[in-house]
Amino acid sequence: WHEIPPGCFEAAMLRAAIREERMLEITYRDELGNETVRRILPLMLAYFVGAVVLAAWCELRQDIRHFRLDRIWTLDVLSERRQGDGHRLRKLLPDIQ
Repeated sequence: WHEIPPGCFEAAMLRAAIREERMLEITYRDELGNETVRRILPLMLAYFVGAVVLAAWCELRQDIRHFRLDRIWTLDVLSERRQGDGHRLRKLLPDIQ
């Protein structure tokens, strides 16, 4: 087993944003260290052997993207809500079995 890299944010805060369908603004660093600022609608947290991943609708890419929590450098929970969008978009996620 691998040690999961620590994230900078409490999973409870992310779970609340998922439940309340609140938009987030994040600064994300990819594996090469390139930074982008994204506005995302969080959909679910997935726990893997080597990482915790946030699946979210990304406004920049206009698609569902996955963000490793240990690569999110800043996170702001916005007041903007997308009621009903979270449920609709989760139906697009593949079944995890």
